[in-house]
Amino acid sequence: MNKSKSALSVTSENQFDDELSLLDLVAFMQRNFYALLGGALLGAVLGVVIAFVLPAQWQASALVRVGQLGNVGNVGNVGNVGNVGNVGSPIEPPLQLVDRIKNKSFQNDVLTRLGLKNGDYDVKAKLFRDTLKVKLEKSELISLTLKGTSSNEVKQQMNAVIIELKSIHAKMSAPSISRWQQELASTELELKRASEETERLAKSLNESNSLNERVFSQAALVSNLLIARESELRSLRERKRMLEEQLSPERTFATSELGRVEVSEKPVFPKKPLFGLAGLFLGLLSALLWCALKSMFVRKSVSE
Repeated sequence: MNKSKSALSVTSENQFDDELSLLDLVAFMQRNFYALLGGALLGAVLGVVIAFVLPAQWQASALVRVGQLGNVGNVGNVGNVGNVGNVGSPIEPPLQLVDRIKNKSFQNDVLTRLGLKNGDYDVKAKLFRDTLKVKLEKSELISLTLKGTSSNEVKQQMNAVIIELKSIHAKMSAPSISRWQQELASTELELKRASEETERLAKSLNESNSLNERVFSQAALVSNLLIARESELRSLRERKRMLEEQLSPERTFATSELGRVEVSEKPVFPKKPLFGLAGLFLGLLSALLWCALKSMFVRKSVSE
């Protein structure tokens, strides 16, 4: 019986303490209402003022398609470029390209192309490095975003990034494309010679058929040569077809942007509503701390 009374007493005291704490909090809020309201409003105003003072930033975005080298199978001396049916392989693996764009050396090259300083403490260089973002999409397109202090500036910088990528990939793909073009020219020359030789042999064979049997053995030799030349001719035509297909725009193409560089119509930073809301919260928190410290000092001085 005594234990039940004790438990009831403890429960009642806890409820009283909770009610007392809630009442204290309400009283504290009422007592410092204007101070808290003033702090919140002051913080909101300061947040909006800061948003007006900070330089505005526009954002540019672009999608880049990585160039590729065509694959149609083994073509003579062209080398192993894949199995028949493969469309092509990228000039540079997309994941490697993402790492390249994030690399400081690449970013410095772009800044140099723009005629800007690339020092660590240069304001424009720092903004360029901090805001250049790259993402690999599911379709293996490269998504680029960049911020700048004006719409024209950020568009120019984004174009410089794309031009730098194009330049790098053009240098990487040039040896293969040049080799294939030389191979195609050589194949066309061999095809022309083989065609002329085939026509000559066919004409010689027709003339041999109209003579007597003394030239029969010669005609048989010409016939065998003609068959061999025709087989070579078919092989050269197939070789030419594969090289032309390999160099076709559908299989071999340069790195390029899809569409155009898009620039935001309005600044994306700073956003005044967000700055105002953040200032309001920080101002309210600061006022709350100040009022709490003030109450503690008052209580301490009264108790002394």
